[in-house]
Amino acid sequence: GMRARFTFSLLLSLEFDIYLIDEGMPQTTDAEFNRKAGDVLRERLESATVVIVSHQARTLEKFARSAAVLKDGRLHLFDTLEEAKQLYDYETQG
Repeated sequence: GMRARFTFSLLLSLEFDIYLIDEGMPQTTDAEFNRKAGDVLRERLESATVVIVSHQARTLEKFARSAAVLKDGRLHLFDTLEEAKQLYDYETQG
């Protein structure tokens, strides 16, 4: 809880050209923190590249405009999140 919030806050307090976030936003029960962190992340999207690695479509839907799926060691790039979700859903269901 507290460690995840601190680490994520530290990440967002520094301005980078590229942010790499593994498994999206920290899962906290602090709704106010979640809202503020989401607002800052959306602000960063305006001037930086943000790469979010996640299995949670909900998280990606909030922040992603395009997506990629890693399959058999190859990276498949998609212009839209919806296209990537179709391949990912197909792969996880099959």
